[in-house]
Amino acid sequence: MKKVNRNNGAIDVTTVGGRIKKLRTDAGFTQEELAARLHLEGKSAISNYENNSRGVSAEMLMQLSRLFHVSADYILNGDSPDNLDPIVNEAIEILNNLKTDKAKKSALEMLRQIQILEG
Repeated sequence: MKKVNRNNGAIDVTTVGGRIKKLRTDAGFTQEELAARLHLEGKSAISNYENNSRGVSAEMLMQLSRLFHVSADYILNGDSPDNLDPIVNEAIEILNNLKTDKAKKSALEMLRQIQILEG
């Protein structure tokens, strides 16, 4: 039986699971890849988090926060700091979407060079 997608691909970010799924997909990870990064066996735990059928432990919440560079408040409540500059938010999104550690390190080095020039 084929699974029907009733939400036209939109992710419901009003739930903890929806926010986890959005963070995962924005980062370009499959459920399997995220599970591996979190040292979980298989994608079922990620699926359960995203479907809100399993609660997120405090330890897992901290791991997700660190991995995706967001606050625990964002994952739990959808709260995001209103005081961040939109350009900073875009830079964070770009960095989060880079696929390799090498690319991330290169981008960070470029930012450091700009910071030095701003001196």
